[in-house]
Amino acid sequence: MTRRHTYYLIARTLALDLHPERAGEIVKNLPEKETHWQLLVKTGSDNMILPSFFLALQRHHLLKHLPADLQQYLQYVFELNNERNLSVIRQAGEVRDLLKSENITCLFMKGTGNILDGLYAHTGERMVYDLDVLVPEDKMLTAAQLMEGQGYHTQKKFNPRALESTMHYPILLREDHVAGVEIHRMPVQYLYRKSFHSQTIFENAVESKSEKGFLLMNYSHRIIHNFLHAQLMHSGHYSARVSLRDLYDLLLLSRKEDPMEVFASFGHYQGKSIAWLKLMHKVFGLEMPAHLSRNRRGNFFLRRHERVMRMNDWQLKWQLIIIMAIQKYVVLPARVLWNRQARNYVFSRLLDPAWYGRHIKAMGRMIRRKP
Repeated sequence: MTRRHTYYLIARTLALDLHPERAGEIVKNLPEKETHWQLLVKTGSDNMILPSFFLALQRHHLLKHLPADLQQYLQYVFELNNERNLSVIRQAGEVRDLLKSENITCLFMKGTGNILDGLYAHTGERMVYDLDVLVPEDKMLTAAQLMEGQGYHTQKKFNPRALESTMHYPILLREDHVAGVEIHRMPVQYLYRKSFHSQTIFENAVESKSEKGFLLMNYSHRIIHNFLHAQLMHSGHYSARVSLRDLYDLLLLSRKEDPMEVFASFGHYQGKSIAWLKLMHKVFGLEMPAHLSRNRRGNFFLRRHERVMRMNDWQLKWQLIIIMAIQKYVVLPARVLWNRQARNYVFSRLLDPAWYGRHIKAMGRMIRRKP
C-alpha cells in the first residue's frame, strides 16, 4: 500500500455521503498490515482530515472494520478537535464583540467561517489552526491594537513599511486561548486583490446559520476563496500537491452552489479553476459533468498531480524547495519591475534588519525538515 492508495482511500470514504453504495469497495480496500494502517493515519494527519475521515466511517457504520486501537485513536482525535473547535467558536465571539465595541465590522473566513455556518456534519469535523478575520482595509491596525490591549501579542513585529502589500497583521496569540488570530485587511495576497476585493465581499456578506451573529462570505465567494487560497496563494497549482482538507471544503461548498457557474461568473484564472474542479471530481470519484470533461483545460494538471502522488518523500521535499526558490528568487524579483505592491513587499523586507535572520532560519528549517 502506498501514500497514493491511502490518499484516494480517504477521499473515497469522505465521498460516501454522495455514493453510499461504495461502502463495500471501501471495506475491500482497507489496509491489512499494521504498517499500512500507520501510513493511512499519517496521510490523514498530513492532510488534516482525520476527524472528517472518522465521522464518515461512523456515519456509514464502517468503524467496526478498523483495529480496535485505531478506532479509539480516531475517536480521541475527533473529541479533542471538537473540544478545541468549541473553544474557537467562543473565541470568535469574543473577537467579534471586541471589534464591534469600536464599530469595526469583521467577517470570519475559511475553516472558522464554515464551522460557524454549520457547513460540516459536526462541529468537531474541521481542523483549524487560527481565526482568519477580515476587517475594512483601513481598520486593520486599529483592530490589532484592540487585540493587543486584550492581552494578545505577536511573535513577529509588524513592519509598517510593508503595509501596502500586507494581507494580514502578524498572527496574534494569547496563552489562555487555543487559536491564533489573523486580522486581514485583504482576503488574498496583493497579486489577486483586484479580482477579489474586500469591498465586494462585505457588500455580499451573509450571516452565519449555525452560530448566530457572525458575518461570513457568501457561498460563491467561499468557493472562489478556496480556489485562490489553495491553488494560487499556496502554490497548489504549481506543485500539483493538494490538501484533502481544501478539496473536501470545495466538495461541501459545491453542494451549496455550482462551482462551475461561480468560476464562469468570476471570469479570472479560468484554466486553473477548471483544473481545480476536475481534480475534485477525480479524487472523490465523482462523475465529471460532460461540459467539464469535454474541456481539455486542466488535463495536464491532473497528469502532474498523478505524478506527484507517486513521488517518494525525498522527491516531494526537494520539489517543494525548488518551487519555493524559483518563486522567491526568480519570479518575485522579476515582478518588482512592473508591480508596485511587489516592490513594497520586497524592499520593506530588505530594509528591515530583523528580516534577514528570520529568513535564514526559515530556510534552514525547511532544508533540515525530515521528509
